[in-house]
Amino acid sequence: MSLIYKLVEGGCFLINKLPGGGAKGSMSDMFSGKCDEIRLPRSMKKGLSVRECEFDGCTVHRIRAAKSNCEPSRAILFLPGGGGMARATRLHYDTARRLALTTDAEIFIAHYPLAPKHNVRDALTWLEMFYLTMLQEYKAKDIVFMGDSAGANLVLSLTARVSVKPGGLIVISPACGLENGTKRDIRKDMEPQDPILSVEMNDTIAENWCRDVPLDSPDISPEYIDHGDFPPILMFYGSHELFYPLVNDYVTMLKTQKVRISTVLKPMCHDWALCSFFPEGREAVSLMSEWIRDRKDIS
Repeated sequence: MSLIYKLVEGGCFLINKLPGGGAKGSMSDMFSGKCDEIRLPRSMKKGLSVRECEFDGCTVHRIRAAKSNCEPSRAILFLPGGGGMARATRLHYDTARRLALTTDAEIFIAHYPLAPKHNVRDALTWLEMFYLTMLQEYKAKDIVFMGDSAGANLVLSLTARVSVKPGGLIVISPACGLENGTKRDIRKDMEPQDPILSVEMNDTIAENWCRDVPLDSPDISPEYIDHGDFPPILMFYGSHELFYPLVNDYVTMLKTQKVRISTVLKPMCHDWALCSFFPEGREAVSLMSEWIRDRKDIS
């Protein structure tokens, strides 16, 4: 773990004790249902070609390197996390930018329907339809599904739903074990070690994003998905996130089911692999780029 990460994580724990809740309080604000505005950072105009499109009422950003002399040979369907209640942040856009510049892929950032107006199944239905349009331009084997947190769960659930599977999945900090009972207790026990997430946030997500959907549905919880014909998975997660023990169990299950999965585990927080201000985050995106270009298993 880098020194800068240790300092930032320690600072988060300190300010979490202040009135307003610090980092955890800020994250809770994201899940208020008032973060539906799509903001494209100015940095996305540097060295990139960005097209904003609309599909069935939702915005999609198509991003590629501006200096490319040929059409992209691959595509990445990027589903930003945010508990199904908040839009992409600068971390998502920065990751998309770096991937566009270091691979021969076109990045599709899909701003899928959010709660409280919609639930997870509305988003999955929209994503299924959008994926069909991608198949008109790219072969399935040349498409990678990628997402973090709630977006990671969508990646896994969407893959289970579609009959034509993509060529690979990049899964960052999936939210496993959202049910109540024993799994909630596990998350509660891990909460003091997580600098940014809380079980209370999980409950808000379950109440809104998972509305009218059983928490043990494969549309919500990856543990209940049939992974029989899944493509290769590259997964990043941290041992300081409250989902850690449950993600570990999920990884074990995938390996038992002979799913081709490579994992990168660090003693860090939720979504660390998107944080380019940490050396670990920069290394993670480099690994993603290598995996996308060469389809190599990272061990």
